[in-house]
Amino acid sequence: MRAGDYRLPIVLQRPVEVRAASGEVTLTFETAGTGFAALRLKSQAERFDGERLLSRKLWEIRLRPFSSMTGGWRIVSGTRVFRVLSVSDPDGRGRELLCDAEEESP
Repeated sequence: MRAGDYRLPIVLQRPVEVRAASGEVTLTFETAGTGFAALRLKSQAERFDGERLLSRKLWEIRLRPFSSMTGGWRIVSGTRVFRVLSVSDPDGRGRELLCDAEEESP
C-alpha cells in the first residue's frame, strides 16, 4: 500500500482496567498514539432484536505498525469508534498492520 492511501486521521486507544476501592473493575481507554489509516468495508448486516433493528459493520483498517497493538483496542476517527477484533502483519515484513474492526453504533 502506498503512503497516499493512508488518508483517514485516527487516534489509537488501548484498554485500561481501573479497579475501585470496592474491588469493582471498570474498563476505560487511554490514547496510545495517532496516525493515518486506510479504511475498507468488509461486510454489513442487519437483524431484528425484538422490536429494534440492529446494524453491524465490519471494517478492514490498514495502518503503519504500532507496537503491542492487539484485539480489544479502539481506533477513533472523529465521531466514529471502531473496536479492534484482530491485528495481523499481512506480509510478515513489519510494514503495515491489518486490523479487522467492528464499528460501534452511537
